[in-house]
Amino acid sequence: MTHSNHPNFTCRLTRLALATLCLGLVTQSWAYIDLAPTITKIIGDSQKISLVEVTGSNESTHALTLKEVRSLKGAPAEAPVVHNVASSDGNIVPPAIVQWADIGARGVLFSSRTTSLLCFGDGWYQVKNSGGEWKLGVDRSDLPLAYYGSVSRLADGIATMLAGGDAILTMVQHGADDNAASFDLALNRMNLPNVIRVQRIRANMSMPGTVMAVSVNPAYVIGQGLVGEDELPALLQRLSSPDAVVRAEAADDLLQLGHKARSAEGALIKLLADPAERVRISAAAAILRITGSNADAVTVLSKGLASSDAAVRRVTAEAVGRTGQGAGPLVSGLAAVLKDQNVQTRRAAVRAVATLGPVAAGAVSALVPLLNDSALMIEAADALGRIGPAARPVPARLVAMLADDHPMAVHLAAVRAMAQIGGPEAHPAVDFIIKALPTQDEIGEYNMEIFLSLLGPVATDAIPASQSTKLTHPVLPTATLWAIKADSLPWQNGGGGRGGFGGGMGGGGGNGLDLVSSMYVAYFHELGERLRPVALILLKQIQDGTDKNTPDWGYKLLACAPADAIAQLTAALNSDNQATREHATVVLAAMGSAAAPAQAKLQAAIDKASNDHEKRLLQWAVGEIVAE
Repeated sequence: MTHSNHPNFTCRLTRLALATLCLGLVTQSWAYIDLAPTITKIIGDSQKISLVEVTGSNESTHALTLKEVRSLKGAPAEAPVVHNVASSDGNIVPPAIVQWADIGARGVLFSSRTTSLLCFGDGWYQVKNSGGEWKLGVDRSDLPLAYYGSVSRLADGIATMLAGGDAILTMVQHGADDNAASFDLALNRMNLPNVIRVQRIRANMSMPGTVMAVSVNPAYVIGQGLVGEDELPALLQRLSSPDAVVRAEAADDLLQLGHKARSAEGALIKLLADPAERVRISAAAAILRITGSNADAVTVLSKGLASSDAAVRRVTAEAVGRTGQGAGPLVSGLAAVLKDQNVQTRRAAVRAVATLGPVAAGAVSALVPLLNDSALMIEAADALGRIGPAARPVPARLVAMLADDHPMAVHLAAVRAMAQIGGPEAHPAVDFIIKALPTQDEIGEYNMEIFLSLLGPVATDAIPASQSTKLTHPVLPTATLWAIKADSLPWQNGGGGRGGFGGGMGGGGGNGLDLVSSMYVAYFHELGERLRPVALILLKQIQDGTDKNTPDWGYKLLACAPADAIAQLTAALNSDNQATREHATVVLAAMGSAAAPAQAKLQAAIDKASNDHEKRLLQWAVGEIVAE
């Protein structure tokens, strides 16, 4: 790393800072999610909109009876409506619907003469009118891009919009930072709280009709998350409410703010002794999410997981799933709930494990038997997939789910899981994809390319099939080939495949975050340490001073080898050469939260900075790492 190879660090810093800002202004053209409708489009296309409540659920016929609670558009309903919510290819009710459809559960129903959409908060389904009967239609996994949040917020928001006002609504985040929404859709993460990323928007009836035109437009986007930091004072007040439900919901909202809610720690600790069990559970989960560890909070949640009341075990399992890295001491208790006699409690525990991902690796042995449970096999497969490489070797039961006597929904769950777990035992998923690709629609092809990318070198024999798809996306096949080979830096050697580096879009040493860069950065995020050998190639170039053509977004690859990168870059912070120190600072900032272990050394470097410019650069880097 030499001064001559990095002549203008102020310029590079400016580019990187601007790139971080502009990532939210990128439109990921050609991705199938781009044409997802906005809530404005859905409202406009609906002849009638109602807030409805589940009043009946028939397990044998899979029929849901829905009663109108409030008419939002159109004439009031004269009678309840019945939806058959089982799939046509195996009579399976999608797990997300099962999770939601208890008696009393509410949703917003958007109706036209032949098609209806129902939003139940963190999920949607579509039904079609067939001979007077409403039957489950095609999967609409794109619709959380239109709305994702509480049902009451959606209902009130629609009323406000139809009255000509602006409503603050939440939607799955699209076209921003390093976790492309298309990956979350392909990997079935829509119903996993604290995994799927959301943003708040200012919605009205003059808003454009496609998500692509709204989700990155500052005229509509307010900020990330279900809750904004500006709401912190009000949430702190609500922790003292005489209403236990209000106290619990305030704790749940503070959890969403993570470390930004550190000032609420004292008030939340007091609630660990609250007379209401739901409040104690919510407060404990919030403390662990905010602080990362607290023995008293762990005790509260451990008792909840072991409660004699199934409802308490279920609520506690859901809360543990939201605690993030702080859940480590609770995984064994959560694994025990996976064997619960109550199916809905088991389902809550599976969802919690899926939300926690690798943190819950200790629950793998308890998850595998659920692959034999027809009611939970899809969710169990997705949970194993979220755990990822820590679930290796791929369980034989996952491979058995690819058998012809299972419906496509089960096949896809197995493929998703094996793609994320990886390893040689995942090769049956490759065989399945090669056979299935020729019959897929565009969405199916898009998802299959993602699965092959995650499988990496195991999918080498699928390269011909991958490169001969009908997809018009100019980057995905090239990115897929690079991810399968994983033997070079994607901005070098033509990007590894068809049409060169993204068909000539944004390649070379370009520093902007465009369709190309956002796709590759998403792969960095998803593949993680499976890309460590490629990350080490970049790290060597940094050490040799030959990384001068690396685009700023390319340094995010180092998050795939965090320990190696942090050791080398923090050592460079002590160099006698200011240019070397500054370059190391900028690269650490580009790594984002993966560089968190370097914060102490960055802080120490601030105290030793040779001038104001270097001090500001170091302070900016610390801010970039904290902000992730």
